[in-house]
Amino acid sequence: MNSAVTPVAWSFAEALQRLQGDDLSERYYAAWYLGTLGDPAALPALLVALEDEADRTALGGYPLRRNAAKALGAIGDPAAVPGLVNALECTDYYVREEAAYALAQIGDGAAIPGIVALFRDPEAHQPWEALIRALGVLQARQYGELIRPFLDHASERVQAAAASVLYRFTGDPGYGERLLQGLTHENVSVRRAVLADVGETGYVAAAPAIVATDAAVSLKLNALKRLFDVAIQDKSAAADILRVAEALIPWIEALL
Repeated sequence: MNSAVTPVAWSFAEALQRLQGDDLSERYYAAWYLGTLGDPAALPALLVALEDEADRTALGGYPLRRNAAKALGAIGDPAAVPGLVNALECTDYYVREEAAYALAQIGDGAAIPGIVALFRDPEAHQPWEALIRALGVLQARQYGELIRPFLDHASERVQAAAASVLYRFTGDPGYGERLLQGLTHENVSVRRAVLADVGETGYVAAAPAIVATDAAVSLKLNALKRLFDVAIQDKSAAADILRVAEALIPWIEALL
């Protein structure tokens, strides 16, 4: 395991040097730090770190690879897509999860075939929540049938991710209503995850349920604001945008 590293401010050159050094704790921190700097010049070194073998836990995890994937997603350069797609085959579950989230952040459709390949075995232990959300962000509508079975997954969070993406793909309010059931879940972490999923749908009718959710006001406001942004994404007519605003703004104001 990596020992804790006291947060420090490095220049880009210093962080790059430490990422390529021998101290595993510094390498781990440097990978994350380079992501915060957002400089695409870090890509070659981060892609090397994404295949690192030195920083490995007793259980076989790859902490440095996880941070490298996070950093590549934060930088957002499509040049990282092939390396991140390869990382989807890593033996470390959490590397695969971070790679999926990173590919969603980058938003390049070239990642879709690599993500879809993991759906060949829906019973496998995969980061389905991240993979499903990535297909949603990448607007891979043609693969909606691959996502549909996950509405019955054992994990409520996976179910919610599936319902959210399927609503975006189809506009079927049945998926929206199914998703809203998670807002009353007894587990607060599930409620928080579902709030984020609802925000990604653009399902305006969800506003009252969002406000009624037992969750922090800040999370509910974020969900409503994201709901508004998504709901108007494909609308060019001023009248349509006004209708969305009239439906959502009173609920936002009720939380302020």
